[in-house]
Amino acid sequence: MAIIKRKDPQKPMFSLTLKFSLLFFAVMLASAAIAVITLLFVMGPIISQNTENRVTSLVASMKLLDQKNLYSTSEIISICNVDIADVTTLPEKSVERYNVLIDAAEQNCYIEREGRLFPKLTGYTVIGGEYLKIVPTNFDNVYWIATFVTIITMLLSILLGSLMTIFVSHRILRPVKNLSNATALVARGNFKVRVPESKDKEYNQLINNFNRMAEELSGIETLRGDFISNVSHEFKTPLASIQGFAKLLQDDTLSVEERHDYTQIIINETGRLSKLTSDILRLSKLENQSTISNKKRFSIDEQIRKILLVLEPEWTKKNINLEIELDTVYYFGNEELMAQIWQNIINNAIKFTPEGGNIGVRLFANEKNITAKITDDGPSIPPEVADKIFVKFYQGDNSRKTEGNGLGLALVKRIIDLCNGNIYVENRYDGGVCFTVELPYVIGDMM
Repeated sequence: MAIIKRKDPQKPMFSLTLKFSLLFFAVMLASAAIAVITLLFVMGPIISQNTENRVTSLVASMKLLDQKNLYSTSEIISICNVDIADVTTLPEKSVERYNVLIDAAEQNCYIEREGRLFPKLTGYTVIGGEYLKIVPTNFDNVYWIATFVTIITMLLSILLGSLMTIFVSHRILRPVKNLSNATALVARGNFKVRVPESKDKEYNQLINNFNRMAEELSGIETLRGDFISNVSHEFKTPLASIQGFAKLLQDDTLSVEERHDYTQIIINETGRLSKLTSDILRLSKLENQSTISNKKRFSIDEQIRKILLVLEPEWTKKNINLEIELDTVYYFGNEELMAQIWQNIINNAIKFTPEGGNIGVRLFANEKNITAKITDDGPSIPPEVADKIFVKFYQGDNSRKTEGNGLGLALVKRIIDLCNGNIYVENRYDGGVCFTVELPYVIGDMM
């Protein structure tokens, strides 16, 4: 059985350039037809009147020769049978028809007209008692030559106009074609394609938006690749540890202490996996929402105190000195999400602060913002790294790299963005790092 290939319904039959050309051709053809018809209507009466005047003048000349009685009628016909007219004797059967008409006509010259667009003139008169028929010989020639020249001129104009339209429309539509080709490349996954700017300002905004879109897609694709790579790495490391120590536990010669240590490592690694999974799910959920729900009024200073108490074993183990200065500040928001902010930042400060170091926590409010500043004595952050620490899985340079998964600050940044706030990081002049969190101030939240 033969297989019939169906045409792609999305593929246009004609290009836009060809459509423009066909449209121009149709418009010009219609305009030319109207112009020719109008010209015929205008030229017909004019040429007809001129020809009538020449016939009338010829008749007057014939009558003048007849009055002088120097020539016979046949001689007058021979003399006046010139290139402009053909003079013949009217047949007897037609004499009765034109007798009355000639007598009633001015100067005894009756002009018979036929047609409107294509007029035909015939003159009738009486010379020397004979009825004559006068047919202009150059009337049709002049009329048709003028009409023919007009038609040819218009057809040439249409042809040249169509060719110019193809050229001009191709040039005008070139940016659109470039955009179409670039869009096809983007659809195939090439996000590095860029469309050059056009000389036409009207296209530049569209081109700039496309280039910006391609750049954003390229960034998203890079982040997606990095995300997959980092997630794979973060999962692979603890899984390898769990697998390795699980195999070691199969050894019956292990001591109780070794078995306990290996078991604890497995527990720690599974906890690390659990936290990584929770952070990924939480960050994914936050990235897909644009507003914060479950808001209520709560005390931020009291929330920070509770988090410091929860983390007491961590900062006590490193003998860290806390410098706490918290004003009474109330806030209307999601208490659980706000706790994620303070817990992640303070936990990072504890990790990077050396033994016997200092951590400062300040909270205050002014007429515009609620501000929290959390400082530590850890290593400084290089300027080229400062803008990247809020990116998923980015863990900074080796001086500030820990066993974390690189999602904590990304979570913090997303939560603060949803709160319409800001977060900044800067190196302190006397060493260490300061994280500054600013939340919009609402008078009603402070009451």
